[in-house]
Amino acid sequence: MKIFLTGGTGFLGKNFIKQAVKKNNYIFATTRKKKNKKIKNLKWLVGPFDKNWKELKNSDVLVHMAAAGVYQKYTPFKKCYAVNVVQSSRLLNNAIRANCLKWVIIGSCTEYQIKNRKITHKFLQENKKSPYFNYAFSKFLFSNICLNLSKKLKIKCRVARLFHIYGDGEKENRLWPLLIKAAKEGKDFFMTKGDQKRDFTKVDDAAKSILKMANFKKKKKNFPQLWDLASGKHMSVKSFVKKVWKQRKAKGKLIFNSIKDYDKNNYIPNKKIIWKTNN
Repeated sequence: MKIFLTGGTGFLGKNFIKQAVKKNNYIFATTRKKKNKKIKNLKWLVGPFDKNWKELKNSDVLVHMAAAGVYQKYTPFKKCYAVNVVQSSRLLNNAIRANCLKWVIIGSCTEYQIKNRKITHKFLQENKKSPYFNYAFSKFLFSNICLNLSKKLKIKCRVARLFHIYGDGEKENRLWPLLIKAAKEGKDFFMTKGDQKRDFTKVDDAAKSILKMANFKKKKKNFPQLWDLASGKHMSVKSFVKKVWKQRKAKGKLIFNSIKDYDKNNYIPNKKIIWKTNN
């Protein structure tokens, strides 16, 4: 299978490439950097992902991971909209012209902040300064564009709302790397109260599941498809941290403080539309 990939230099993208080439797939991956590691069955395409790449014509599937605001709490809406809606829509138009009509679109569980809410000017004004809201709203808009295009043009499209992934190679300021570092160094670990519910998936399992999604012979009835990509085993952040701490035989103490208002949301997948990452 030939896969056109965006976001291949990111945390998830790197792991996806590793899994895909291991299964003898060929990857065309866009990158903004001129120098990237040479990997068998991988061709780097240096430039913006929404460029009219000729390689789209030779691709069986588009896997779109690239996005703005994934880890930055306060990314301006203008930037989120430009990348996650405008450029991403241009990518889809290029894929349509190139007759690349099988898409796996990586969405976000944060879209649940917007789902079933009445989008009014007041709602937007009240939330525009909330952490991750601009990212969530732009991803929500783009997911709907993908689903509508799929219906209108009979394109095989899967939107996968990704829940919380962790593992080696994650950004150093994220929960998992900070936790592992403290455990290794025998230090105490300070965090919020941790009552919020999350669904945690190892990055390798998430990458393998997305690769399975790119095989459109699986679960091939009725497009477009909207999935929650998750393990199906949600727990509190506190329970997750305690579990990892015990596994690592850490000598320090876990110290829980008050939770931040913006972090109170629970993100639990919908059992009716879950694509389990541990299958």
